[in-house]
Amino acid sequence: MKLCFNLVFFFFIFINLHADQANKEDFDITKKIISQQLEAFKVNDASKAYSFAAPFIKMRFEDPESFMSMVKDNYEPISNAKDFYFLKFKINNGNIYHQLQVISKSNQSYMATYSLIFIEDEWKISGCALSLMTQQSI
Repeated sequence: MKLCFNLVFFFFIFINLHADQANKEDFDITKKIISQQLEAFKVNDASKAYSFAAPFIKMRFEDPESFMSMVKDNYEPISNAKDFYFLKFKINNGNIYHQLQVISKSNQSYMATYSLIFIEDEWKISGCALSLMTQQSI
């Protein structure tokens, strides 16, 4: 009985350790995706920025130019970030969320929360919420 309990206990620990490693890899991949999209925005590469968007976003914005226009109009600190820093991340219901501090060209700090979904064997950005932080960046 004790041996059976120990085997079950070991199995659960092994599964949890493996899941944490897989999540760490996914967090690293999604962090890179967000960074690449932000860099694409910075150099005005609409096609590359659009390539990271989830399919339902692409359905709403049928081409890279309309997507880029929406980002510039509604997410100016994201489309033209002076700098950004990854703060927190978590996984919930299979989706990954990253919180970033984004510094605008006018030195305002924003909190950006990105959501990413795993679809068609790759991670895609499914949304971004942006809010002004109360303190100005130095």
